[in-house]
This record gives sequence, structure tokens and C-alpha cells, in this order.
Amino acid sequence: MAQNCVTVVEIGSSKLSCIIAERGLNNTFIIKAKATVEYAGFFEGEFIESAYIMDAVKTLFSQISSTYKKKIKKVYVGVPAEFSKVVTCEEQMNFKFKHSINEKDIDYLYSQASENHSVEDMEVVCVNPISFKLDDSKNIQNPIRQKSYSLGAELSIIMVQANFVKIFNKIWASLGIEQVEYLSEPLSESMFILSKEERERTCIVIDVGARSTSVSFVKGEALANLTSFSMGGSYITSDLSEACGISYNDARNLKKEIVLSVRGDKDDAYELMTLGGKIIKIPLNYVNEAVCYRIGIIASTINECIRLFAKEYVPFYPIYLCGAGITKIKGGKDYLAKCLGRNVSYGIPPVPSMDKPELSAMLGLINSALNSDS
Repeated sequence: MAQNCVTVVEIGSSKLSCIIAERGLNNTFIIKAKATVEYAGFFEGEFIESAYIMDAVKTLFSQISSTYKKKIKKVYVGVPAEFSKVVTCEEQMNFKFKHSINEKDIDYLYSQASENHSVEDMEVVCVNPISFKLDDSKNIQNPIRQKSYSLGAELSIIMVQANFVKIFNKIWASLGIEQVEYLSEPLSESMFILSKEERERTCIVIDVGARSTSVSFVKGEALANLTSFSMGGSYITSDLSEACGISYNDARNLKKEIVLSVRGDKDDAYELMTLGGKIIKIPLNYVNEAVCYRIGIIASTINECIRLFAKEYVPFYPIYLCGAGITKIKGGKDYLAKCLGRNVSYGIPPVPSMDKPELSAMLGLINSALNSDS
């Protein structure tokens, strides 16, 4: 049987990405085409230059079409955390007789949750189970074929801003795309990098992107909570540019040389070849302090997000770090862990040769799209 290809679009805070892929052997992905376009991005849940998003997406699809010649009929679009909202609720249904729980019962609870917890100017993306309860009141993950007089569920509803959907539906229509499905990027990422065993307890997934950071609380098959704020790796680059008196692009290159675990002597320096061809020396400790200062601000905001979710048991929740904002800085994860006062692991996609934390979101979206398409 021919493999299905999916077209996935990631709406990043500084760039748009598109990958067309199919599933390979041993849970690998076969990438048929990919493209990336930089754009103005978004800030605090609003696009900075919304009038130009259509042009950016058209450029993206023009690039994709140059390598992938087949007609694209359906796209899967990842919804970033800044355009999303998570609502948790409890739903219950009772049966006259002892009843073998089936998929229809669960779907009924999901539809009840969607109806009972609608929010103005938001659209439901998905409803997922945190846990289920039967007559004995014990929390279980899978009630299918279990016999009970009642079925209760703690559910997570993920919603997207209606305006986000409106903007992109208009774009897909103009491109002749017949179908579109919106996926939660934080959920797709979390479900992909965390094993089922890990998700039996609450885990925290932090994704630090270019201009946006999301903090997801993951339990069962769902997000128990989601927060985000507009700050990320590009802020570190801007700080370096300003502090060192160099261009943004030179600061970007300097960032690749930084090793935060090194404490240098006063004469130690990073050597940087500028885009103008000059070699300049910048004091090592000065550069590292500038980077640590910004990571410290990001960490304190993350800690505030965590405290808002739960004051109890927080020190015991495992933390996973994804996104390119901090993971690509040598020693960045360890310094973030120091600021948070807890252990931090990389959130790594379980895909050979693609097991990099900065790829977690896109690969998670591809996995969700392929699961939806199967």
C-alpha cells in the first residue's frame, strides 16, 4: 500500500516552515520536501505584520512546489502556544446497567466538554483525556472494554484564537488548498518526546523559540495547563548585539562560539570574524554574563508560570527543554537548570538522525499529522 504524505506548516515566532513527509521504517520520517521563510513573527498572541503573512506563506509554498510537484490538497497547521488556551474540566455519564465502555461513550464526553466550556472568540482544536474514572473511583488511562455503571473523565480542551483560524483559512483558500486541520503544537511536541510511562505523572515541557517560550504541563494524553510569554533566543542575540556593539548577524555568529560553562581570565576573549571580514576580540566573561543575564530573566518567568500552575509537588515534576532558543547555546541548558533550581533534560524526538531538541515541535506535528491521516 502506498504511504500517505502529509504537508505540515509550523508557525514559528520568527519563521514559517513547511515539511512534506511520510512515515519510514522503524518510526522514521521520509522528508519529501522542506522550506523555510523568515517573517515578522508574532508578539503576545498577535501577528506583528498580519497584512504580509499571506505573502510569506505564498513564498513558502512556491519554494515547496519547486521540489514537490504533486498538488497539495490538505495542510496540517501547528497552532503555537501564544494563540492557544487550555481549559480543564470534569465530565460524567451514568448507565442504567453495567456497561462495557466503548469509543462512542468517550466521544460523547468529549462533545459534552466542547459544548459546556466554549469560550468567546476561541475555537476548539481538540479534547484529550488526562484520566478516566469508573465506579471504583480509581484513575485509569484507558477505560475501553471496562465494565461500569458510570464513566467520568478529567479532560483537557485546547482552543485556538478564532482570528488565527480566520487569517489562515483565507490564505489556504487563496492557494487552492481544499482541506486544513489545525493541530496543537505544544501537545504534538509533548506527546512525541515523552513516553507513555513518563506521562503517567505530570511532566513539564519548556520550548524556548526565537521570540516565544511555552511552558506545557503534560499528564496522560493531554495538556493539564499551558502558558507562554514573548521572549526567547533572539532576545539573547539582541542583548549581545547591544552589549558588544556589533551587528545582529555578527551577534548571531558570536552566539555559536559561546561556552557558558567556561570561566575565563580577564584577558580571555572570543574571536569573531565580522561579516565585514574583520577579526575582533570580545572579553569572554563579559559575553557570558550578558547571555546568563537574559537566560536568568527567561528562567524567572518560567518559574512564575510553574508556580501559577501548582505550588505543591513542583520540585518533583521532570522538566524537558526543547526549541532552539537555549538548547543551541553550549552550556545553556545547564545554566537554565541552575536558575530554575532543578534538573532539566533535553526533550529529544525519538527519530534516528533527527534527535535534536530544536526539531521537537516540527517532528511532533509531523507525527500527529501522520497519525491523523492513517
